[in-house]
Amino acid sequence: MFLRLKKNSQENKHQIFRFIISGLIATSINFLAYNSFYFIFKNIIFASLIGYSAGLFISFVLSKIWVFRDDSKKSIVKSFFIFCLIYFLGGLEMSLIIIFLNQLISDHNVSWLFGAFIGALNNFLGSKYLLFKK
Repeated sequence: MFLRLKKNSQENKHQIFRFIISGLIATSINFLAYNSFYFIFKNIIFASLIGYSAGLFISFVLSKIWVFRDDSKKSIVKSFFIFCLIYFLGGLEMSLIIIFLNQLISDHNVSWLFGAFIGALNNFLGSKYLLFKK
């Protein structure tokens, strides 16, 4: 039993590390797509949507293949929908925490950090235990 717990702990550490790295990669792709499409079309809404969509798609692919190493036979479309739902809820939680904390402590940066942590925690746990569970 102890060996299984130790193995799970090691796997969790690896997954958290890979989750952080994949998040940085997805954010970089988001930013690159956003800037590229803004440069070409000069439309900030279009550029934002394309950038966010590109980052979300890359995040999904990296989560499935690298972070959680999911080899299930679930439909990709269904999996991507659930992934988007998890990340939508994480974004909603993040926004609500930012609003609430900023009213409480009047520091938008600290509020953002707490909100981002809760959003990322939601995304990791939701992906691990709801979508890519083994």
